[in-house]
Amino acid sequence: MKKINSLIAFSFLSILSTGAFALDLNKPLPNWIDAGREKADGKPPVLAPALRAAPPSDFHLPAEYEPVGAVVIGWAGYTGMLSAIGQAVTGPGKAQLWGVSAPASIPGVPAASYTRINAPLDSVWMRDYGPFGVSAGQNRPGIIDTIYRHYQYRRNDDALPSALAKAKKIDVFGMPIILDGGNVMVDSKGDLFMTKRTYLWNSDKSQEQVDSLLKTYFNLENIYTFEYSGYPGEPADGTGHIDMFMKLLNDHTVLISVAETEPFKSNSEKAIAFFANRKAADGEMFKVITVKAWEDSGTWYTYTNSVLVNKAAIIPSYSGHASEEAGAKAAYQAGIPGVTVVPVPSDDSITAGGSIHCVTQTIPVLPGRALNAGEVFTEKPEFRDVNVTDIVIPLRDSGNSGAVDQLLNSL
Repeated sequence: MKKINSLIAFSFLSILSTGAFALDLNKPLPNWIDAGREKADGKPPVLAPALRAAPPSDFHLPAEYEPVGAVVIGWAGYTGMLSAIGQAVTGPGKAQLWGVSAPASIPGVPAASYTRINAPLDSVWMRDYGPFGVSAGQNRPGIIDTIYRHYQYRRNDDALPSALAKAKKIDVFGMPIILDGGNVMVDSKGDLFMTKRTYLWNSDKSQEQVDSLLKTYFNLENIYTFEYSGYPGEPADGTGHIDMFMKLLNDHTVLISVAETEPFKSNSEKAIAFFANRKAADGEMFKVITVKAWEDSGTWYTYTNSVLVNKAAIIPSYSGHASEEAGAKAAYQAGIPGVTVVPVPSDDSITAGGSIHCVTQTIPVLPGRALNAGEVFTEKPEFRDVNVTDIVIPLRDSGNSGAVDQLLNSL
């Protein structure tokens, strides 16, 4: 019976993947839809292979500054940047590196700290399509599998959280909500910070319904929302994600990008005003640290799009901006005592809508389990349909608009 189900699942995935973009390391897909190379398949979202119940009530979505066991990358472009990230993760970050569709070895990454996972990918944006690592107090780690906003275009990406969970023998829980990981920022006390774009992606649900799903699956206390630059229209930074202008360094310290031009200037000012004279969940008053950002030729350059791996902060580096980078390093050092700041060149990826944070996903230290290298995943995940309340129609292509944006624009 299992073999029959697997065959059906494989056939279903093949149907979904028909006409999908052929992976090109030399010409990676941007964070937004590339209308010239990608077409929507018009099919509803799927989750796979998802446990039907929400995670146990003691599950915890860790803050990025909590202990990290592994960092996941997807080998789908910008390989020089990914190699440098891997060296920082396994070096000063003292964590494992999991490389999806990556080579058998990566220069400068110790074999004992590296796992290659053989699963298909469409794009490099690992943060956005998953997974969310969840740690439990009962030796039961898990991953929350949400619906990637480009699910009609990038089926391999949308399936990756479940593929990864199967490869690492971790429970996976499917949450029927469209959510990119770049728009998820949590503290260690159960507070979520995100932009209002999450509600736009899930316009078939009320804000209360979206919040209820987030609180149930992520075990949250509070949800705080922010506008993005360009809200409520197309995001000026290309994503509308919170990691493009904000980053928590600990429970009461937040790093915010500031710029001199609109709409970025006023958006950052609103975020700074939110934290001013506000008490954090740990009882301390919020400390706001600012770092310079700028827009140039349609690209938003930000230093908040970094990844924290234990006592290492891996941050973007942009050529020709030595003084700005020095300011960014000082900002991280002021917010994280004893941190090692590792700049990684990000000139190519940032023009496609993302940097270090966007191409990485952190997996927490899993209770009661070692992070073993050497496992290889070769099977396709099994799929099940997700109930959707609205009919999902084939969507037209329109520049930087994602699938849900296009649906909203067509109404």
